[in-house]
Order: sequence, then structure tokens, then C-alpha cells
Amino acid sequence: MKKFLRFLPLFLIGLFAVSLSACSDNDKDEEHLEVSVLPAQAKSFLDTYYAGVSVTTVTKDRNEYEVVLSNGHKVDFDAQGLWEDVDAPANQTIPTGFYPSAIDSYVAANAAGVGINEMSRETYGYEATLVNGLEYRFNAQGDFLGIDY
Repeated sequence: MKKFLRFLPLFLIGLFAVSLSACSDNDKDEEHLEVSVLPAQAKSFLDTYYAGVSVTTVTKDRNEYEVVLSNGHKVDFDAQGLWEDVDAPANQTIPTGFYPSAIDSYVAANAAGVGINEMSRETYGYEATLVNGLEYRFNAQGDFLGIDY
């Protein structure tokens, strides 16, 4: 019993260390950055479409940047600063003008009064998620391709 009690503190310290490492962020490629390190194209996008909205966090994960804004919107950029995904909180809409205007025309004609909640750049063109949850697919020119169910 004395041997057990002698090793109990070591065992508890080891158990504590293992539990801390299990709770830590395992993504070693992710780093938190300042806005100033974003590529120029990303900074220009934020200045144009989110003027007056402050940046809460900038995270770099491998070759991609995630920017979280004070209004809850998130913008993902590639290594060159080209937007990949723009996402607003539930029931909110994203700004317009950074994707083909034909997409806005189609949404206005076919889902009147429903705004776009998220826009993603895809290999085939764009995917727009509406505030009501519908997901529309468009080609690179903004022509409607279909609905994702």
C-alpha cells in the first residue's frame, strides 16, 4: 500500500497532463494573425464589401485564411486573397456585388424577398445558400444550374 501511495501523485500528474493535451487544439497548422498580414486582395475585399465592420479574428490554416467580422459574418480566402466562401449568421444576408449579378437577378425572380445567406466558390461556379435554406447552384457566368436538395 505504501508503494501505491508513493506513486499516486505521479500517476495523478500524468493523468492531468494527458487530459490537458487531449483538450488542446490539435490542429498544428492553424495560426492566429493580424489583419495586416492578409493578402492585399483579401484586404481590398473587406474594405469594399465590409467597410466600417471591424475584424474580430484572422486565422490561417495551411494556405487559407478565415476572417471573422464583428457582425458575425465569416469570409474564407485562399492564399492569394481570393474569396472562397462568404457566410452570414442565420437569417442574415451577405453583401452583393462580388459574384455575377445574374445570380441576384435569378434569386430575385425565383425567390422574391429571400436573400442570400452564404456564397461559395465551387469548381463548377457558385453555390448560393438562401436565408430559407435552399441551395442554388450557378455556373461561372451566374447561369442557374439547379437546386441542391
